[in-house]
Amino acid sequence: MAVKKKAKAKPKTRAKARPKPRPKAKTRTKVKAKPKTKAKKTAKRKTKAAVGKAWTATEIAKLRSAYKSKPASAIAKTLRRSLASVRGKISALGLKKGPAKKAKPKTKAKTRVKAKAKGRARKRR
Repeated sequence: MAVKKKAKAKPKTRAKARPKPRPKAKTRTKVKAKPKTKAKKTAKRKTKAAVGKAWTATEIAKLRSAYKSKPASAIAKTLRRSLASVRGKISALGLKKGPAKKAKPKTKAKTRVKAKAKGRARKRR
């Protein structure tokens, strides 16, 4: 009988990682182009939807009358509305306070009285 020789074991090597196959590209369906119009497109401005209660005519009238003499915070309290809503309505209506009141010039009689009082106070010291 013949003796069988053992085969030498080959050293184990790591198998190289194969890259994953890429998925096939999907074919796009062609979309028909819209016909061009000669009219110019106007940009539509998006506005926020109104939230809360609408302004009544009486509230607007009160706002217009009180705005020149009172601050916006006081008007908001009387109308029971938020300060932001009152300020927004003021800007929407285009209301302005107007020029500030100038101090009246002092008359000569008043300045004389004050000068005399100051003079007396200095002498007493």
